Amino acid sequence: MRCKFCNVEVDCKTHICPLCHELIAPEEQDENLTPAFPPKTQKAERKKHTHFTLSNIYLAASVIIFIVCMAVNLGLHQPTKWFLMVGAVLLYGFLTMRNTVMSNNSAWIKAFWQIVMIVLILWLAQVVFDDVMSDTHWLLDLALPLIIMVSVLTLGIISCAVVRRNKALLYDTLFLSLIGFVPIILYAFGVVEKVLVSAICAGFCAAVIACVLIFARKEFLEEMERRLHW
Repeated sequence: MRCKFCNVEVDCKTHICPLCHELIAPEEQDENLTPAFPPKTQKAERKKHTHFTLSNIYLAASVIIFIVCMAVNLGLHQPTKWFLMVGAVLLYGFLTMRNTVMSNNSAWIKAFWQIVMIVLILWLAQVVFDDVMSDTHWLLDLALPLIIMVSVLTLGIISCAVVRRNKALLYDTLFLSLIGFVPIILYAFGVVEKVLVSAICAGFCAAVIACVLIFARKEFLEEMERRLHW
């Protein structure tokens, strides 16, 4: 078909002329031409609907479990409010499903929120079971650096395994490793009391960053060029 404004021939099914950007009348279009864009498949819609249904089912079941545990805990007049921990774990599972499993965010953002949620759960455990856990500094002195190191190590191993197919994981590993300096910074400000584990965490993350920049420098720079459009 041809555009009546500029007389250019259009070989695809579209309502806009690619040259003059004028609207092509419906009678000018040939219904037998191939569409300019492939039609949206219903598979993605069905998958999205399934995810939405699963998350709602999980949320409804979690609310029921939390209400039952709260009724049992308060009904028995137990001094420890353990139902709060049940609610925190259920909430962690829901957020993991929505923000990690079903999310399209990069790996380092997913790992970052996993670290935040786990630390918050451990902090709540400290508050709920304060009569059992006498040491109030174990969370920042020990748990936080260990969680960061495990997360960086896991993502680093995955990056090494699929570096040729997925260079984006190198970028994610490097930025996640920067979080490993948070405990030593907290020690510098007096928030963390014991420096040993925080220093090990900072040294480990620095070694991971060095390995990325030395052994996978080419792949990392290619990924940086792709993301920053250099």
